[in-house]
Amino acid sequence: MAGRITPNLAEGHIKHRKQMAVKQTKSMREGRTSNRGSLPNGPQKSGRIMPITALDWIVPSTIFLCGLAFIGIRKLEFPTARWGYALCCMAMGYGLMLFETERFTPFKQILEDSFILLGVILAARALSSRLDLKNSLAFEATVVGLEAIMVAVALVMFESVRVETVAVAACCALVLWRTSLPFSYRARQRADLILAAIFLLLSALLTAQSLLFVVVPDVDPAVGAWRSSIWGELVQYTGLVGSVSIVFCVMVATAEDATEKYRTAAETDPLTNLLNRRGLETLLASRPGERFRTQPTAIILADIDYFKTINDRFGHAFGDEVITRFGALLKAQSGHSGYAVRMGGEEFLILLPAVTLKEAVAVAERIRCTFIDMRPLSTGLVAEPFTASFGVSRLAPQRESIAEAIARADSLLYSAKRSGRNCIVSQEDNVSAGAPPMMEATMNRSGSIAAQPVPAHSA
Repeated sequence: MAGRITPNLAEGHIKHRKQMAVKQTKSMREGRTSNRGSLPNGPQKSGRIMPITALDWIVPSTIFLCGLAFIGIRKLEFPTARWGYALCCMAMGYGLMLFETERFTPFKQILEDSFILLGVILAARALSSRLDLKNSLAFEATVVGLEAIMVAVALVMFESVRVETVAVAACCALVLWRTSLPFSYRARQRADLILAAIFLLLSALLTAQSLLFVVVPDVDPAVGAWRSSIWGELVQYTGLVGSVSIVFCVMVATAEDATEKYRTAAETDPLTNLLNRRGLETLLASRPGERFRTQPTAIILADIDYFKTINDRFGHAFGDEVITRFGALLKAQSGHSGYAVRMGGEEFLILLPAVTLKEAVAVAERIRCTFIDMRPLSTGLVAEPFTASFGVSRLAPQRESIAEAIARADSLLYSAKRSGRNCIVSQEDNVSAGAPPMMEATMNRSGSIAAQPVPAHSA
């Protein structure tokens, strides 16, 4: 009885073997289908799909949250909204990569790659806006269209996500190079230099990646295999590191801009937009102001005559208009290398580096004559012209401080006031003998020194 097999047991054994054969045949068919013409992100009729883990969402979610933060910060009047839009676009592109489909369609890849490229374009535009650089919409549209064509060709003809990645990285690098090179050339502020450095670094990194992906081999032909490979992770974390670097640099630049804004407000006269006393002190202590301490510098102190009477007679609004027009005149006459300063009230100062005393007196005379001919906007209230008095001195760097030269110009200005106003009092152009003698040049409204052009180094 032990060697006999019952009919029911034999029938069950045969049925089990048939089921195992069917399963094996089905498995072999699926394997052939998935290995034929398959892509990591591309054309397969059916087959394996690489699983998506919570770790895969770190890149798009981090970039997206940074973008939302920048968009929200604009409520505090910080110019970060453009950066936020750029980061959100890039996050959407990286997020779409995680949604895999079993059936091939190139439109999904074109859409996700276009979002990433659009984010790069918006970031480049945000960078250009800091220095008012022009952007070419035609260039940007051409790059987007070219990228879509290259991605479609890579997926349909070459059946390679690797080639697709080369195309996207090359287009992003092209956009960044086109913006970062002219920006870095014109950048002067520390915040702009930091942004220029990070954009140049990202441009070089994307260029190197596009060249690297030309030579690396393709990976396993499962859906999402490229994303899960070392090369796909390199692409994703390059986007993450690049985005976080941009976020950090934009935050530093925004803080620098805010600091510069408040510093400028504290050191600038709000009525004339000239430097005030604090601004003058900061200028003289800075590196650009070193030339005023180390080389002969002409100093002009100017004071509007009878300004209190103007205020009392025509009102403070009219007096502000006179101050504004006089300040604009002094700024125009100070030239590119000189500085005009409102010392307070109706008193102004001009610093002219590497200018002789005679040239400085000529500048003061042009200001005096132009101010006489100038009429404020409310000309119907005024029958007589306004005048100003001037004191002109010249700094001897080896023998005195600039504060002493300014004090001497102030003394000369008061001499002009005592001489009847509407005149210029200057010192002799000879400072080698310690305390120089004074000379007065008094000019009434009809008299004037022959007008001379401002020298090239002071205009």
